[in-house]
Amino acid sequence: MKYIYSVMFATMMILLTASTFSYSFSQTPDSNLASNIFNNKELVVPKNVKNFVILIPNEAHESPDLPKDQRLINQPYVPQNLVVHPSTKIVWFAGDVGHMRKVILEDENSNEIFNSILKFNSASKALPFNQSGKFTYFETKANKDDPNFVMKGSVTVTGPEPNSSIDISKNSLKSNFDTLSVIMIPTKDINKHAKILNENSLNILDQYSFKDLRQTAGGGANQTLLVLGSNGPIDATISTLKKITSTLPYS
Repeated sequence: MKYIYSVMFATMMILLTASTFSYSFSQTPDSNLASNIFNNKELVVPKNVKNFVILIPNEAHESPDLPKDQRLINQPYVPQNLVVHPSTKIVWFAGDVGHMRKVILEDENSNEIFNSILKFNSASKALPFNQSGKFTYFETKANKDDPNFVMKGSVTVTGPEPNSSIDISKNSLKSNFDTLSVIMIPTKDINKHAKILNENSLNILDQYSFKDLRQTAGGGANQTLLVLGSNGPIDATISTLKKITSTLPYS
């Protein structure tokens, strides 16, 4: 009898562990957060979110107008256009391997209000957006082969009814998370990185797999965009992103 109880207890622990892992890896069924980011290059952030980490992906500096596309994903910032509510703090995370990145932010009157130089696998300071309006950020002269190419992104700060091409009712999280972030990883390594995310209390809210624009692999999708949520400090999210980014096989 004692043996039977031991087996039952062990089985329950295995099931509990598996369910915990699968929760962190699950998607929000009706949100399509990751596919909206990829296909629309835009994300409307739920009102309850306090922080958002924008990814500067690997090969973000590559121009789409060159004869051979060297980009992995279809936008220099992920998401390229962000819609947030007042008081949201934004962080830029540099994932462009081997390159320094520069973020210059301007208001609607083209006044510079933020300027940051980022090394690979580092993050800017958290910048609060307290006033409504559309803010643009950019980097010029990012590509020596196409001097006219400009990396561009935007942050729109709005009220409860954002003027966006995305239906916010279909793009809202069902759970409350203080911090949202995104990361791009090779699809084949998703289980390995999901384990690290789970161990560091970062929940995978949604995922979208695609074939990189370089088309470096035969067959189907070879890159996956993950949308992550956390209720821990934003520094903890950034620390976990650094752990994963430092191990990615991009070059």
